[in-house]
Amino acid sequence: MVAALAAALITLVAVPAEAADAPADYAVDNGHFYTEGSGGARGGFSVTDDGGIPMWSEYSRLGGVDTLGYPISGRFVLGGQVVQLMQKVGVVWRPETRQVQFLNVFSMLHDAGKDGWLMSTKDIPQQVSSPDESGKNWDQIAQKRYQLLDVHQAVKAAYFGIFDPVNMYGLPSSSWLEQPLASVLRFEKVTFQQWKQLLPWASPGQVQLANGGDILKDSGLLGPLPFATQSPPQPAPQTVSAGFATISFYADSFVGRYTSAGQLFNQDALTCATNAFALGTKLRLTSTDGKHSVVVLNNDRPASWNARIDLTKAAFGALYPISTGVARVRVEVLK
Repeated sequence: MVAALAAALITLVAVPAEAADAPADYAVDNGHFYTEGSGGARGGFSVTDDGGIPMWSEYSRLGGVDTLGYPISGRFVLGGQVVQLMQKVGVVWRPETRQVQFLNVFSMLHDAGKDGWLMSTKDIPQQVSSPDESGKNWDQIAQKRYQLLDVHQAVKAAYFGIFDPVNMYGLPSSSWLEQPLASVLRFEKVTFQQWKQLLPWASPGQVQLANGGDILKDSGLLGPLPFATQSPPQPAPQTVSAGFATISFYADSFVGRYTSAGQLFNQDALTCATNAFALGTKLRLTSTDGKHSVVVLNNDRPASWNARIDLTKAAFGALYPISTGVARVRVEVLK
């Protein structure tokens, strides 16, 4: 019985121990390329900060492979929002906060009538609604559901251990499912598991997220297109350190003007203006905390007195909030 449950539950967890033994894959411009989430197909998936959407920076901030699992899709648009699936979660870019939130994976599956399938094939408890929530406001409903977390304090600590847990994980949406191997509680966006025994991928008492991204893929709701693997991209080029610099960004009045290299200026491009490097030089700029990086092309010259690197708003926004105005970065020249 326990062996059968282990076989069923192993599909629900990414196994960080395997990640440590697997090939390291490699860095690419503005991100990283992974092959482990390709399901054995040739190629893999990149997580990058391209296009002014810092998926790589957000993925790293939230724990990367160890917390979210490997990427299992490229970027795609769902409901008008840019989404990328990892083994455990879907990440949704929210431009108004310049951060990601997790996709409502388990609410989507409920709305699609997949609760029975989730229970029979994935050991995910069914979503339940309580009659006593009728007529109550959101705060009252949330406090009632939070009481479920008191049953397993380690899961409660994991839930409240992230900033803004409601927007990241959603509210609890099921009753506890107690199994020989794990205690399982479903939320709107994720499912938490607390393991009861020593297993190849977890120790007793350890709390992990179930593989919500893999489960959404297996459900067939999204079709095959998001999961088509990408050809291996070129590795990130070698760089030469060039110290630190002050950055700012162009005023919108420059839009439509020609740069010194003869190109029309565009705030959405990843370009810059600097007198410190030759036109055509590619620079990798990294925020001082090391969490955000962007590669820009120097295609313009500022006034001779200007010692800053002036960026497009897209490039600046990949490093710091636009409201920062002026900031410091580490500079590397790409060979």
